[in-house]
Amino acid sequence: MSKKILLLLASKNFRDIEYIVPRAFFERAGIVVHTTSTTTESIGRFGFVVQNDLALKDAHATNYDGIYFVGGAGSLEYLYNTVAKNLFTSFLVSKKPIAAICAAPRNFLTWGLLTNKNASGWNEDGAFSVLAKKHGAIDQATATVVVDGLILTANGPEASEESALAFIELLDL
Repeated sequence: MSKKILLLLASKNFRDIEYIVPRAFFERAGIVVHTTSTTTESIGRFGFVVQNDLALKDAHATNYDGIYFVGGAGSLEYLYNTVAKNLFTSFLVSKKPIAAICAAPRNFLTWGLLTNKNASGWNEDGAFSVLAKKHGAIDQATATVVVDGLILTANGPEASEESALAFIELLDL
């Protein structure tokens, strides 16, 4: 039976390549991919439009084998979204892998999911390192992709392929 994963997208300004490339890798590996957001349609920074499969409030870890958080500046809209935080937490509690790329790992930091964990994320403005220190994460922002247990973090668009392949490995394919 094929694996099924969920991709969380910002309503706008997700990083197009961080969605397009991983999705292509996932589908090539035979993984069923669904998208979720707070809106029915998500628009990328460069105009790529995605019709989301389900509303964030209707997403449940029991229906998926993993969840991948697409980055970009828009991903920060979830910093204080308890529905998103609870969803990612439920994946971890269920022993299912989670991932975040680019700016999205800042959500994991804020939500307390990376305490005492090695983590990477977009850090050109220095904010990832500040948040990592504040929330007790082990700052590995210079690393392209970091896997610590069931949590994958990646530092930006250039990590799209590598993060997708590493997430596929986490899914135990």
